[in-house]
Amino acid sequence: MNLVFDTDILSTFGKIRRLDLLMVLFPNARFIVPLSVYNELLKAREHGYDFVDYITESGILEVTPLNREELELWGKLRGKQRSLGLGELEGISICKHREYILVSNDITAKKVCDQYGVKFIDLSMILKSLLVTEILTDEEFKALIDEIERKDRVVIKDKDVILTGSSDN
Repeated sequence: MNLVFDTDILSTFGKIRRLDLLMVLFPNARFIVPLSVYNELLKAREHGYDFVDYITESGILEVTPLNREELELWGKLRGKQRSLGLGELEGISICKHREYILVSNDITAKKVCDQYGVKFIDLSMILKSLLVTEILTDEEFKALIDEIERKDRVVIKDKDVILTGSSDN
């Protein structure tokens, strides 16, 4: 399995120092980032965000440039989807042409994925999978959510739905 990461989910797991959860959940996956995502991470480091070192020094990321066909789609998307950043646009283009899976929590990016037939995974799917596969217990899940919300300043709106749904499976 080949996963192309946008900056948002990498940052979430980087800030809480839990990339290990992604590696356990996707044990045979390649963790790929477009060049623009890698550059976004480096800019964050320049602004003093130390979680970037944790991510880049993990050794799990493969940085990839776009090929000619991907650049063409990227250009079309850039003209149509002005609200998306370079990382999302490059990720969608790579995933479309290489049949990889985009890992992003961006709502617009997920809509564009649906339009172009690109598979994606978002934060809620990852969290639900961590419960369903019993990588995390309910208590560990709650602690993880608290830590994500505190350190990433993100509110996970469907956490109760994920938790109550986990016991059904």
